[in-house]
Amino acid sequence: MLDDYLKTFICAAECGSFAKAAETLFLSPNAVKKRINAFEENLGLSLFERNLKGIKLTPAGKSFYDDSKKLVQNYNSAVEKAQAINENKSDAVRIGIMDTFSDEFMLASWFPVEKENHRVRSSMFFFGTSKENHRTMLRSVGKDIDICVDVYDEKLAKEYGINAIKLSESEICCAVPRSHRLADKTEISPADLCGEKIATLEEGRSSIWDSAVDAIREDYFGISIFEVKKFSIKTFNKCENENRIMFVTKNSEKVYPFMKWVPLSKNYNIPFGIYYSKNADRKTIGLIDEIKKFSPEN
Repeated sequence: MLDDYLKTFICAAECGSFAKAAETLFLSPNAVKKRINAFEENLGLSLFERNLKGIKLTPAGKSFYDDSKKLVQNYNSAVEKAQAINENKSDAVRIGIMDTFSDEFMLASWFPVEKENHRVRSSMFFFGTSKENHRTMLRSVGKDIDICVDVYDEKLAKEYGINAIKLSESEICCAVPRSHRLADKTEISPADLCGEKIATLEEGRSSIWDSAVDAIREDYFGISIFEVKKFSIKTFNKCENENRIMFVTKNSEKVYPFMKWVPLSKNYNIPFGIYYSKNADRKTIGLIDEIKKFSPEN
């Protein structure tokens, strides 16, 4: 449980008044003031400027408030995730998914799998697409989650001591802002991209992805590439606003409607699949068997 003093500080900062914070927290104004004073003394910081008009965060207080809000958000997310794992650990298969970078088969074909396999319940847990999030997801297989969906990589499975099954492939496309000069193209040639600065996922997140981008870099002369930490709605928004192209996979096409997915004239495929523990339980193996029936690879 988060410290009451921290919650009182955040509430006071957002209310702009100890009296209003007291009403929100069902405390007396004097109790709020005592908590804030004790909190400041313990931290060795002056968090608020006090005057007759009310209170105002000091520069240090503003910095501490911004970081504290993130702390609370992370805490709440951690609690929700732990509660969900606890509630579902006995009878549900827990599936890890990478935001905006997941296999189309898992997203578009999940309903047929569920229809065929009513006996096994499932829950999905979404991770970000950064290197740190990716590593966390793989380390969680067999612990906090039962299977995860990602770019298929046998070497990566061996590194983490888990099993991997290939389910499908998806070609690399260009996500093009609809106002971009290439938005009307049905496919994009090397000459089309000459002089363009293109966003791609940072190197080191996936060796499979890195190899494909290296091949594109060699075949599509005259392009420059800048790396983004993760694929997210924020990243798509930034590229769309700056009229920048992104290298993405075809299976993420429906994620962001303000850009157009245009294929490259030369094909570069990325394999997708699932990872699961070598000690997977019966319900997980049962679900994997059902998934394989619907996979285009089988």
